[in-house]
Amino acid sequence: MFHLVFQSYSLIVNFPITVSYHPKPPVNQAAFTLIELIVVVVILAILASYVTSRFSSSDSFKQDTIVEQIISAGQLTQQLSMNDSSRNFSLSIQSNQINLLADGTSFSAAGLSFPLLFDSSVTVSPTSTINFNSWGSTTPTRISVQLGTSINICFEASGLIHRC
Repeated sequence: MFHLVFQSYSLIVNFPITVSYHPKPPVNQAAFTLIELIVVVVILAILASYVTSRFSSSDSFKQDTIVEQIISAGQLTQQLSMNDSSRNFSLSIQSNQINLLADGTSFSAAGLSFPLLFDSSVTVSPTSTINFNSWGSTTPTRISVQLGTSINICFEASGLIHRC
């Protein structure tokens, strides 16, 4: 009970006073420590890296590498055709190799030499020769790279070369 006195008036006001008390949890309460959580996360990371390596084989990396080599060789052929209209550049695609031809002979410059040979387990089809004009355009062509699965590469009429 509080007593408030204002000058000559006496006022008695009842204010309930509540005190909240939060007891500590019991000592034997079950919980994970930080070290236990870190150990579990590390074990899960190790398992995840092991499982990931099992699902991705070296064949898929080999196939992706060949697809990217064909796309890069196509883009190089396109750039050379656009920059030097006095020569005829073409990309010859065989079942196990690609060859960039400049006026009918294999191209080589600055450490880059053609033909690029592929592993015998890889099949590239169909066999074709792709020519680009001075605008970078070509006839539409679809190339398939097979090694277990099949990945297609599209040479669009506009000159765009991409996986499709």
